[in-house]
Amino acid sequence: MRIFFVSVIFLLLLAAPSTYAQDHVALEIKLKESPVELLQELQASITLPISATSLSVFERVASDQGYRVDELKYKLQLLTRLYLSTYVKEKDKYRKTEALLSLLEIIGTTAYDESYLQMLKGRYIARSQHDYQQALPHYDQALSLIESEQDLQAQLLKQLIHYHLGSLHRILHQDKLALIHLKLYRDTTYQLRTDYLIAHAESALGDFYNKRDQLSLALQHYSEALRLSNRQDKPFLKANLQLQLARVYRDLESWDEATQYAHDADEGFKALNMNRLRSHCMTVMAMVHANQNNWNQAIDYYLNAQQLDYKDQNVIAQALNYHNLGEAYFNNGNTKTSFEFLFKSNAIFLARKSNHYLVFNDLLIAQVAVANKDWLLAKKHSTLALHNAENLKLKDEQIEALQYQSQAYRNLKQSDKALATLDKLIALNLSTPETLDTPTDYTSSVLAEQKLKLEVHKLQGERSVLSTQLTRSRLLLITAVILVCLVSLIGVNQWRRKSVLAVSLLEARGKSVIEPVSGLPGYKGFIEELESQNKDTPHAIALVSLTGQLNADINQGFQCNNNMNKIQLQALAHSLAGKVYLIRPGLFILSLREPVTANELLQKSRNAIDKDYGDTSIHIGMLPLPLLMDPDIKLSAEVHFGAVQMTLAAALSLGQDTDYYVSIKALNFAPAAIFATPLYLHLEKGIMRGLLKVDTNGDKKKILWPRWKSHEHLDITELA
Repeated sequence: MRIFFVSVIFLLLLAAPSTYAQDHVALEIKLKESPVELLQELQASITLPISATSLSVFERVASDQGYRVDELKYKLQLLTRLYLSTYVKEKDKYRKTEALLSLLEIIGTTAYDESYLQMLKGRYIARSQHDYQQALPHYDQALSLIESEQDLQAQLLKQLIHYHLGSLHRILHQDKLALIHLKLYRDTTYQLRTDYLIAHAESALGDFYNKRDQLSLALQHYSEALRLSNRQDKPFLKANLQLQLARVYRDLESWDEATQYAHDADEGFKALNMNRLRSHCMTVMAMVHANQNNWNQAIDYYLNAQQLDYKDQNVIAQALNYHNLGEAYFNNGNTKTSFEFLFKSNAIFLARKSNHYLVFNDLLIAQVAVANKDWLLAKKHSTLALHNAENLKLKDEQIEALQYQSQAYRNLKQSDKALATLDKLIALNLSTPETLDTPTDYTSSVLAEQKLKLEVHKLQGERSVLSTQLTRSRLLLITAVILVCLVSLIGVNQWRRKSVLAVSLLEARGKSVIEPVSGLPGYKGFIEELESQNKDTPHAIALVSLTGQLNADINQGFQCNNNMNKIQLQALAHSLAGKVYLIRPGLFILSLREPVTANELLQKSRNAIDKDYGDTSIHIGMLPLPLLMDPDIKLSAEVHFGAVQMTLAAALSLGQDTDYYVSIKALNFAPAAIFATPLYLHLEKGIMRGLLKVDTNGDKKKILWPRWKSHEHLDITELA
């Protein structure tokens, strides 16, 4: 029968999926909503770094860490993705990413694994090198590998790939492809029927249309995202939507609404400690002032954004802020300072090979140079802008660059080049314009309708919140009235008994820590002190055995022995910084409040006892605290007492010819399981496995550790 139950339990354990396998959708939401918190959970759940030269080696590593291969692999995939998140700050995160990518390449066995790996490689290139064109093939390959897969994990991965591809194509100004992937992202999220993911996809489409100045469509998607977000309490999603809406209202020149949404978003991101997104809020507010020609106020907000980006160590964002500051100082009539910021921005974009940003920065430098009549500088940067715009196929930017270049050539008296530039400009203007999928202008009535829908959804959300709060308040009020009546009825009698109970409680507490025979503080007092939340943790605890006097209460009689123990307890307390408790005759436990080694403790104890009935050998078992370095793991006072008992038993096994101590300390990588029940068995195994460091003034090889009765065959003497 016992074998049957063991078999059933084993099968259930095998069949039970891990927490991460049970709900991939919830994990996806957490990764988007709280990436830093998820990163910390993952780092705490696995031991890093992991090295494996083959799948078989990785299987052993997974087993050693208590995971199945697919579980640990999935954790590593998530961890790599988090290292590449824009919201995660991690030391050497790109170096760690490279190591994880190499490991995932070795342990991948399925098309899903290879697809995930290619997606991560594309993300790594885009994030670390800003080479978005080079990142695209990796995403395309990742998508092709799982195109026909329909399971939940594959669907979530396809969503992620479409979202990233949409973002990459948008950055590269390939709007048609960007829109295709963002719509596919939205369509696949609707298949999962998860409000958060749908809201995220709708918001991504709103962001796309907003950047294309298609404000009615942007508001339409933001409105739907806001409606869905009202159903859940997700602070990051809400703050991010507020930021996007601030951008839309800025472009609609609704300055009050833009400022309000940006301010609300800033408050949300501040609570989430997200400086990167707070910087975006400052930039929106700066642009609101810039669009109203309030350049001094705009500069103030840009400088605030710059401080946040500097604190967040976001180099690209700093470069974009330098660009914005250059534009603001130029419009404020300060071309010298404008050039300083624009050249700083240029240096960063060049170093990061961010050609898509470099186009606009070179154009602005050329514009400022033309206004400053610095024709050589205007020629240089208009040429650079033209070259990058041609490579990126940006027609409008090519036209602008040719205009600045033409002005520079004319003023430099280079007529032939000026005429050639004008010919190129005319040819470019006469070329067939690119057809757009969507119109770029909307009537005021359409925009007003979308704004009204958005405001309705916002008000509906606020109404829902207020309705819930009102219902809760009514219930609380009714409950409070009932409670007040009840308290009034019993309050008169209770206050009379208060003082009597207080005195009784003090007496009971005082008696609870006193041993009834000796009248001295005992075991319960030690346990109460160790479990107290209002006191600092002791530096160490120790059991001191006056070994020759352990039976003195029988040999002397308890009255005489009590007197001796009292004198010895006072002597120990006087010699040591800490509290002393009597466990039984001749056995004291110490709670030490100062750093002291076991050898020093032994000497101080000997000096104290020598003056008061010191004709006995002394044995000490000592535990430096804390037992485990992880502050989140709490061990009971009983476990502490049991562990120090074991060290004393080890010290007693060395003999009574002289004084001995034994101390054990858990190493940093020791798991909490070594202090599990049955304690002696797990401590013994911990010593065998080298998880506990043993220290003694005797011969370690002669220590006879207490044996767990079911494991007499274990021999740890050579490891002690």
